[in-house]
Amino acid sequence: MRSDVPSKGLEWTNLILGAGLACAAIMFVGLPAAVWNAGVVGTLIVCSSAVALYRYGDWAEWSNLTLGCWAVVAPFLLGFGSAQGPMWTHVLIGICVATLAALQLAASRRMQAPSSTN
Repeated sequence: MRSDVPSKGLEWTNLILGAGLACAAIMFVGLPAAVWNAGVVGTLIVCSSAVALYRYGDWAEWSNLTLGCWAVVAPFLLGFGSAQGPMWTHVLIGICVATLAALQLAASRRMQAPSSTN
């Protein structure tokens, strides 16, 4: 674990996206599965990103990558895929979170790789 984040801007973006997903749960009142999923997954993304901003570790990005992928498939596995608003909110935020986490992981790998001098 180290304290330097490859890109704090990307980490802050994931934190904000997670907060947006958690807050969007309020709008899904008629769909309990969507409410719970958005609230829990959004909060976990916020927590993971906040910890990564404080003390970075690849585990935080793997967590966000997993949570983002879950957010994409959750509407279809939990049965609210036919509700356009909750479904698209989960899918779009999930894709963004997963993509940013993958970018962070790639940047972390580049920082850890020994530079070759020829």
